[in-house]
Amino acid sequence: MNDMIIGLLASLTHGFGGSLGWAIITLSLGIRIALLPLTIRLARRARRNQEIMRALQPEIEQLKKQFEKKPEHLFGEMSKLYKKHDCSPFDLLTLVGSFIQLPIFWILYSSIKSSLSANSAFLWIRSLVSPDFYLTLLILTLTGFAAYLMPSTSGQMKSTLIVIQVVVTFFIVWKLAGGLGLYWASSSLVGLFQTLWLRHRYDTGSRVA
Repeated sequence: MNDMIIGLLASLTHGFGGSLGWAIITLSLGIRIALLPLTIRLARRARRNQEIMRALQPEIEQLKKQFEKKPEHLFGEMSKLYKKHDCSPFDLLTLVGSFIQLPIFWILYSSIKSSLSANSAFLWIRSLVSPDFYLTLLILTLTGFAAYLMPSTSGQMKSTLIVIQVVVTFFIVWKLAGGLGLYWASSSLVGLFQTLWLRHRYDTGSRVA
């Protein structure tokens, strides 16, 4: 599989007149778009689960007060409530679906890393084997914007999630080779459009309802 991706990258690079950067972007976008049916379905399921959990919050708080002195019964009652409304604070199917994507991205990541060469430049990036400040800034911007668009229970929680995601992403990508950064930015861009599309569909559906 790794050799196949490397061969595909080589073919795309040749097709783009020797530009490894455009080859990386094209391959990254292609694979990410191919996975959209799965990622959109998982995102919809996660959003539905989150909305149900938010709606159930008053009942959950009531159960916590009711069984304050009987915590051994609280878990059972909350489980019944979740089962009744077909939701869970830890959606196993969503987690499994997300983990299934990891090997695909790891193979692509590994293949791109193997294809990088010291003399490869792209746009403003002098070398795709070295970190690039502006590419890192682009990735952090896409990450922060996507986190901002995600639904959350409160403004405070949203702010916290944005900061956490941007900081974690920074520590991962600030030393990342430019070629791998291109892969990350391309994947993040598709993820951002997915979030925007789902948000638009949700807002449109809410207005129609």
